[in-house]
Amino acid sequence: MSSSAAVVPTYAGRDIEDERRITRFSTRVCDAQGQRMKVRLVLGTLMVCLALASVLAAPAPQNPVFYARTDLLVTIEETYELDFGSKSVITLMSASPLPGFVLDKFVVVFEGGAPQGVQPLKYDKKSERMGVLESLLSYSGEVSLGSNGYNSTCRVRALTVMRRTTWHPLGSSIEVDTSEFAGTGLGNVLLRITLDNYAPYAIKQVLGPQGENLLDVRIQESLGAGVVKVDPKHTELVVSKIGFGKYTVKVEKSDAYVLPSAMLVIEEDFIEQTVPAKGSKTLTLRAKSGWKPLGWIVVAYSVAPGPLDNTYVQVEGDLVSFVTERKDETEVRGASLLIPPLLLHYWIRAYLVYGSTVKVVNPSKHDVQLLAIPVYFREAGVWTSKGVEIAVSQRDLVAAHTAFLVVQVPAIARIKSVTLPSGITVSGFGNYTASWDEGWRTIVVEEHEVAVQVKNGAKVEEGVYAVAIEWNPLRIKPVDTKNRAVVGAEVIIDGPFRASSVTGVDGVAIVSVYAPGVFRVAVNYKGSTVGEVLLGTLVEQEIVVPCSLYDLQVNVRTALGTPIPGAQVTVSGQTGYTQSLETDDGGRVLFTQLPAGTYSVRAEYKGVSAQQSVNLAADTELDVNLGILFELPLIGPVTITTAAAVGVASALVAGAAFTRGKRREEVEIELE
Repeated sequence: MSSSAAVVPTYAGRDIEDERRITRFSTRVCDAQGQRMKVRLVLGTLMVCLALASVLAAPAPQNPVFYARTDLLVTIEETYELDFGSKSVITLMSASPLPGFVLDKFVVVFEGGAPQGVQPLKYDKKSERMGVLESLLSYSGEVSLGSNGYNSTCRVRALTVMRRTTWHPLGSSIEVDTSEFAGTGLGNVLLRITLDNYAPYAIKQVLGPQGENLLDVRIQESLGAGVVKVDPKHTELVVSKIGFGKYTVKVEKSDAYVLPSAMLVIEEDFIEQTVPAKGSKTLTLRAKSGWKPLGWIVVAYSVAPGPLDNTYVQVEGDLVSFVTERKDETEVRGASLLIPPLLLHYWIRAYLVYGSTVKVVNPSKHDVQLLAIPVYFREAGVWTSKGVEIAVSQRDLVAAHTAFLVVQVPAIARIKSVTLPSGITVSGFGNYTASWDEGWRTIVVEEHEVAVQVKNGAKVEEGVYAVAIEWNPLRIKPVDTKNRAVVGAEVIIDGPFRASSVTGVDGVAIVSVYAPGVFRVAVNYKGSTVGEVLLGTLVEQEIVVPCSLYDLQVNVRTALGTPIPGAQVTVSGQTGYTQSLETDDGGRVLFTQLPAGTYSVRAEYKGVSAQQSVNLAADTELDVNLGILFELPLIGPVTITTAAAVGVASALVAGAAFTRGKRREEVEIELE
């Protein structure tokens, strides 16, 4: 307990211990007037000084804390030759995850596509391209295939992807050490870092184990396409190719980096340019009403005589990711050497550039062809308890050649399916590409993001698209200053929507969410708001809310300092909250988990009462003195005031008796 809010009363002109040790009042029958003066003196010294202070409010919420999700993904690949001539059903199982890892997914990839007649029996998602089954995905680690008239063999690659997830509070940088994988022989280890779209942060620099800047396009090209992938909110690094060690991702904070979680993304018709030898081209996105610039898809390619000379374009922009490369040499030769053979080379490189401007420099001695696609976005969709609904109309997409709806959700949400305006529900697919009139349509459905093509050329499917999303509820646990759970507290979240719940016997409130964003969490208890936090990143872990709740122990005493059992003690707060308890054998009563603030404390015992005020800003012990001297049968407690009055009358009677038979003498009453 902390020091008492009120001290044991002191008496004017005397030491308190002397006063507790003995209380003496002398009565002379012949001097009633002098006794009255003594009583006034005692009563005056028993007045209590009240401590006054302002009400302590619940702690104000600080800035929301955002986290980066860090996933280390280890992939183990096995190749199988499946013989359906000897078995009609074949089951493949994933490898066991490494210690500290969980199974992320198990993927079976058909080389060249699955043969006709091979039927998937057990899986979670499949990927198809133009009607050909390419792969099957399982979250449980089991895939079963059956033969429907197919009795030959097919070759598959089985990929076991295991994951270890950690969370890093966002500041200026994120550090991840991958040294533990050195010397293990693991050939496919990937580091993935994800920021919330609605977080005011963006990735600005990625440093490798040697301090090299992995966002330098020349370093990306030397490592190979796709080894380093980056956008403002994500980065994927194949650390098994870059090298094991410590990686540092530097981020920058600004409200300008906030992105919607549901959006329409449009791509204009591609721009064809020739970048002359030793020349360059600079492209800048035009302002487009109602849309925001996202970046460019840049494809550079060259076909020229001679061997590959490893001279390529240089692409410059705010943030560049080198994603695809194809290159080869070929010989053009006829039936004879009448026309001598011609050695040709070709290369194709693709880049994603984020920002309004891109510059392409051609240092080679041959012209380079350029395809550049401008990309814009805008927020879209209405969030509901079932997911998000996005309305698409031809009028909105009139300037677009290709358009997608894109939804990216936090880690506590999972995308289940997409229902198209036609009523068709796309579920159980990972990647789906199919013919669409004279063109094609691509739909990609992953756990935490989805992209649905809504326009390709002149073809548009107008209407409302419904993305079904399953959210894990928030588990919010208020705790007091002693880290004890708070049972029966109301928890309110307020952000993109408002919801509330009450903590159960375990002290945890289960609150359902259905939209990403920043939420204010308030805890109301015993008539006061006792705790507040701002939630940035929504995670599956239990969210602890510290609350300004304290214990108040009240000790009820007599005038002599002895405890009074069975006294009724009532605390009343300024918000109207009131609670009453009875003192134990030690004259104590404990009020637990009271909100911070000023309270009136009233103690009562058999008609005798006293009241004090206390400002509760910490665990506090308060002494309340009822001024009781002793208790008489049939009469009850005798206070100092009562004893003084009784003492005067008794003295008169005693004086009359003594004058009849005895000499005058002094009568003393001593109370311990």
